[in-house]
Amino acid sequence: MDKEYLATGFADVDGRDDATAYKQCLALLDSLPYFREYKLRSYDLLSLSTGLSVLEVGCGLGDDTLRMATRVGPNGVVVGVDSSARMIEEAISRNPADVRVAFAQADARDLPFKTESFSRCRVDRTLQHIEGPWQVIREMVRVLKPGGVLLAYDNDWGTFSVSGSDTESARIIESMWMESFTNSWIGRYLKRYFLEAGLINVVMEPSVSVLADFELADRVYNLRQTVNRAVEDGRIISEVADEWVSELQAQSQSGGFLCTLTAYTVVGTKPSR
Repeated sequence: MDKEYLATGFADVDGRDDATAYKQCLALLDSLPYFREYKLRSYDLLSLSTGLSVLEVGCGLGDDTLRMATRVGPNGVVVGVDSSARMIEEAISRNPADVRVAFAQADARDLPFKTESFSRCRVDRTLQHIEGPWQVIREMVRVLKPGGVLLAYDNDWGTFSVSGSDTESARIIESMWMESFTNSWIGRYLKRYFLEAGLINVVMEPSVSVLADFELADRVYNLRQTVNRAVEDGRIISEVADEWVSELQAQSQSGGFLCTLTAYTVVGTKPSR
């Protein structure tokens, strides 16, 4: 993953020379306990049951789409859309023949579905990469049936933190990574966007991801690459950068390393007529 900068690259996977790093990142995140737990929690909050129609916006590799399909059963249907043709191709290739799902490439701000087509809509860590995230939420509300439920999960990169005694360097690295996202504070705005879109019974749940291993945090958050960018931009001198990385590696070995991020799950209901 070292050749790709995940914070910016996910906004245009098809524009990259190679999508391997992004597929590997999604697979890695899906394997981590924290991510599995909030995903399972999101299915529960959606009250998925047999026969429902579900739309997953920003489906990536399709893992959530397939898991939700098992909950709605053969009488239900789950559709996954993604802006990346590469991701859709991968999702289709991973789809078991006996699971009723469909995948399509689509712009989340202009969904190719009729109004009031789905009982449930879900979007997970996609709005952080899209210009005009409120447009996506309004479009998902449009295709949602009256009484249907919309769920969004996304990060608040303003809460991103990395341990280290050199607090100045840590703040520079945290800020550079945060500023690389299209919508770095999207998590804290989700509830407002839901309310502005006309949803009711809106509930927000915070959760915190904690990584205690430097190498894993580097794979997830591109720490080394961000340090290198800081050096190239003249924000940190090379010697200080090397010392910072070495200290975090030592903290990791001794059990003192910490890398945290707060995210929010927001759920709302479309009013019935």
